[in-house]
Amino acid sequence: MKVELLHLDKTLSCGQVFRWRKEGDWWHGYICNRPVSLRQNGGDLEWKGQVDERDVGRYLRCDDDLDFIYQDIMVSCGDERVAALLRDHRGLRILRQDPWECSASYVLATYVHIPRIEQMIDKVCRTFGTDLGGGRFTFPSAEQVLERPEEAKGCGLGFRCERFVELARAAHQGELDFDALKIAPYQDCVRELKRFHGIGDKVADCIALFALDHLEAFPVDVRIGQAMQRMYCVSGSYKKVSEAGRLLFGPYAGVAQEYIYLAAQRRSQRGTTVD
Repeated sequence: MKVELLHLDKTLSCGQVFRWRKEGDWWHGYICNRPVSLRQNGGDLEWKGQVDERDVGRYLRCDDDLDFIYQDIMVSCGDERVAALLRDHRGLRILRQDPWECSASYVLATYVHIPRIEQMIDKVCRTFGTDLGGGRFTFPSAEQVLERPEEAKGCGLGFRCERFVELARAAHQGELDFDALKIAPYQDCVRELKRFHGIGDKVADCIALFALDHLEAFPVDVRIGQAMQRMYCVSGSYKKVSEAGRLLFGPYAGVAQEYIYLAAQRRSQRGTTVD
């Protein structure tokens, strides 16, 4: 499969998704809740698993014209520092995740580091998901969680346990309507998401960006907050910083956010900071 402009390593390792692991040249994870292995060789993408080219392309958002998006971001902000990030991390793509899995994962991801998030999600999958063999399990449907909700207490979720079960109930009953949220205006989408226990500003923006096609969403965590302060002297409430990001970077602010996040992540690992 030929893919125009993709850096698979950066796309799968930049914190937007939690169930991918790299072994040698291959990334092992899930697309459409089915086990998949991906390997990139230049402009060629190989995969193994029970998915077709359309599934892979949709998940990797191969329909996004990254060159156009880069140009749009630069027209909006005109900042050479951002231009350098777009060049340095060229090919990083926002993934199009399953809305239920993404929402449940980010509800579990509050106030905890990535290794612990991965542990909780793995336990949830082993407890409620379908055993696919070989140590692989599907991410459970909302219905599977509600068949044995009391077992969520054994997944090490802490205060997130009740929120996780409540979210499953809302999704199962149709109260959490992902199809409607995809076509709703961005502000209406996040306002609706925030009605549910455990979904605050940041989690709502992550779900909107990574699962609901709202590429203007600008999630703000500690690293993004620090970068926005250093780069643009913007600080304050979540609302203030997130709005500033959307104003600075335009309709693809979420793409710019992920490039800033990846740069901050890499520099933090080297003991440096975002300029």
